[in-house]
Amino acid sequence: MKKTRSVAMMMAIAFTAVSLAGCASSSKKSTTAPAETESKAEESTVALGDAGGRKAIGKKDEPVEVKVVIKDVFPDEEDVVSLSKAIEEKMAAHGQYIKLTFEEPPADSYKTAMPIAVMNGEVDADLIYFQGGDQAVSAQGLIEDWTPYIKEAKYIPTLMDESNIEKMKNYPYLLWLAPPRVSTPAIRSDIAAQLSTYDALVADPTVDNYYAMFQEMVQKGLVKYAIDMDGSLDRLNSIFNHAFGVTGTCVEEDGKWIFSKASKAEKEKLAFYAKLYANGLLDPEFLTDTWDVMEQKFYDGKTGIICGTAGGVIQVYNTKSVQTNGKEAELLVLPPAKGVSQSYTSIDVTKEGRGFALNANSDDEHKQAAAALLDFMASPEGRILDKVGVEGKQYTIEDNTIVFTDAFAGWWARFWDTTNHFNPENPSLKEPVLSAAAQDSLDKVKEYMVLDHNLLIPEEMAAQWDAMNNLYNEYASDIVRGERPIDDFDKFVQEWNKAGGDAFEPILAEKFK
Repeated sequence: MKKTRSVAMMMAIAFTAVSLAGCASSSKKSTTAPAETESKAEESTVALGDAGGRKAIGKKDEPVEVKVVIKDVFPDEEDVVSLSKAIEEKMAAHGQYIKLTFEEPPADSYKTAMPIAVMNGEVDADLIYFQGGDQAVSAQGLIEDWTPYIKEAKYIPTLMDESNIEKMKNYPYLLWLAPPRVSTPAIRSDIAAQLSTYDALVADPTVDNYYAMFQEMVQKGLVKYAIDMDGSLDRLNSIFNHAFGVTGTCVEEDGKWIFSKASKAEKEKLAFYAKLYANGLLDPEFLTDTWDVMEQKFYDGKTGIICGTAGGVIQVYNTKSVQTNGKEAELLVLPPAKGVSQSYTSIDVTKEGRGFALNANSDDEHKQAAAALLDFMASPEGRILDKVGVEGKQYTIEDNTIVFTDAFAGWWARFWDTTNHFNPENPSLKEPVLSAAAQDSLDKVKEYMVLDHNLLIPEEMAAQWDAMNNLYNEYASDIVRGERPIDDFDKFVQEWNKAGGDAFEPILAEKFK
């Protein structure tokens, strides 16, 4: 089978560790090949529990141990201990008896350390959270296809949106129940209130109206720069890509499919960015500023617009903005610019970029128990535990209503960010988990959701793809900063095609025929 990699993933991820395939070990080593295991999972006749279709797992006096490893989740933390106990008790009430054990995550960079640890057999957890590097692991057959387990699940399918479903079709080894990680722009309410251009932008978010608002906030001295980035153009792209016709990783131009980075639409967009830079609207330090510097400039009022991932990150930005500048500085989420199309960054569905994997070396009993754990965490009870915490610690119940305690401020979800419209009925929430800005960002992403035109890059062409992207980064940054004229974009396209663009042409033609 041809090895492939995702355009949207870090291109450093490679399938070079195949020689380690025989090194993995586990105390629960399966004697069944992955394909056979999948088939048996689909044909399972395990008895059902007492709660409407949930599988019975283990016995009261013989619970099935489920080992889990998750980034930043440490087994000896008080909140983790209480969460484990609560999960065990609530699952037991449904005839699912497990002993939940969180294992210590790697001390080094999780993204790089975890895949190596799995391939070396140092991790024998049944459920493993990955934040990259999983492709090398799946190529060795060390993680399981989720498809049969999702088919048997009761709650997981109810939380999967269109992008989740498509990602699982393309790469069924990572399960991640969360809204798409899409960057959305936001402005402080107190600054928006002083702009005559704000209402016009909201009513009709054209590129011209965006430019007018950027210009007004700087000319009035409300901020030093309209917007800043953290080393790339990605956040800016989420606002403007579609307006200029950069509607996906690949676009159709002059009757053929090409990579959008070499398109006429990209040239027009970069010319606009150069205009922002030349007129003092884009922070000149956008290439060297780190994310924390970018954020602090926004809180300090040096920049007027900040872009962050819908939901959780916008929640953080809103909280810090209010803490720094008062309640009048609550965030207002802005729509994507309108033009050729209107959307934030198109959602890559080649695969999940992070999520839970099922250890293929665990036996069937432990796989079923691990899958049941995730399905429970997707249930109303499980979501309350994950999002709100443990009753008596992070919240109390008053008149069948969840009331947050002071301890809730330090709580965070250990499993997944399924917070979109989280509104349990019994008991209900006295106040929402998400701020108005955070929820609005999720709603807007859903409203403007567009799936990416993307493909998996053949492994044998990875070096060419890397060279092409290095060329783009060099030319794009120089053009935006005025170190190259916009006409040099045509020279870039020629070099891009020589570096690999021409070689990709038949692949794109076949993909999008």
